[in-house]
Amino acid sequence: MIKEIFSNHWDDFYEVYKDKIRPDVVKDVTRMIDCGDISKGHIVYSCSKCGEEKKLGFTCKSRFCSSCGKIYVDERAEKMSNTLIQVKHRHMVFTVPEELRIYFRQDRKRLSLLPQIAYDVLKRYFKQINKKENYTPGVVSVIHTFGRDLKWNPHAHLLVTEGAMGEITEWKKCPYFHYERLRKSWQTGLLKALEKTIKKGRRAFKNIKNKLYAVYKDGFYVYGDRQISDSKSAMKYVGRYTGRPAIANSRIIDYDGKTVTYFYDDHKSGVRKEIKISVFEFIKRVIIHIANSGFKMIRYYGIYAGKRKHKCKVIKMVDDKIKEIQKKYKSWRKRIQLSFGHDPLKCPNCNTEMTISDVVYPGIGSVLKLIHDRTYEKVKKEIKELKESHDVIKGKLGFEPLYK
Repeated sequence: MIKEIFSNHWDDFYEVYKDKIRPDVVKDVTRMIDCGDISKGHIVYSCSKCGEEKKLGFTCKSRFCSSCGKIYVDERAEKMSNTLIQVKHRHMVFTVPEELRIYFRQDRKRLSLLPQIAYDVLKRYFKQINKKENYTPGVVSVIHTFGRDLKWNPHAHLLVTEGAMGEITEWKKCPYFHYERLRKSWQTGLLKALEKTIKKGRRAFKNIKNKLYAVYKDGFYVYGDRQISDSKSAMKYVGRYTGRPAIANSRIIDYDGKTVTYFYDDHKSGVRKEIKISVFEFIKRVIIHIANSGFKMIRYYGIYAGKRKHKCKVIKMVDDKIKEIQKKYKSWRKRIQLSFGHDPLKCPNCNTEMTISDVVYPGIGSVLKLIHDRTYEKVKKEIKELKESHDVIKGKLGFEPLYK
């Protein structure tokens, strides 16, 4: 449905707003629209028994694409769950008040502040348990820019170990978090860090900052009542929050060519709400959440950071056998079999397994033919050189050339 909406209206939308659209948005949208299009390149599978052929278009590999994004999420979920250690984790959310959200739209690099400041807050919190130990937790952070209603709402989801590694003590359990302290520390840290990035309008920001301290006397909202205790829960978590598209096709109720109707579950009231907006407005709400190229939406801190991973001696949450099974079933072919109950590479005529017979790229054509032609030309050149060498040698010996 999303692909259909963009395919039908993107060109018109681009003509109206092209001066305001980021290059990365154009790139991702174009890739999504062309995803699976055979004319943009494809792989040819052939049946060796009856000659039946099947063409499969190249996928776009974009997180913005509803189908490729699902694959990205699954792979990320597997990777992240394999990183987690076998201890309980707490799912925390560090929120940003509405008054500050515009600053992260104006400069998307500021989104990096969210996971970093959140980790700094947690690091100080654990350090206060025992300063000599300098306890370090494990944190996996996912940056989100959208709320359930698709509006711009930057915040950070964190998966935090309910414990930490110390300089002396190998592991210190910490099942309790003082959220009032975390909220005030998050408020102070975020406001200070954000203020340092502002060059124009500093006086206006200071006024907003003072107002926020007065309005949010208990700090900016931080919550984390969800405990994750095993690998199954971890996979569910990372599958839900890591790199998923802003909206899934299943949430779109209706599309009539001019308007789009979608729903979301209001977490405050618990009531399902429906929103009906114009196609252009829908496109606006979706593309603002496309990340800039190279920007990391998922980040690792503490004992999960790359430089600290070798120091972690705790047993992994997902053992080697489970990893092997997950790897076995993550291929495209297995995904189709598990989801739809049929093998996409079985010949529909004789049920023989089909194999790759060619790869076709636009502007190049058949890769197999290209390789054949290049090889043939190379062989012709070598033969010609051999003939010439042969004639020179024979000439020096007084024989007539064999090849004229």
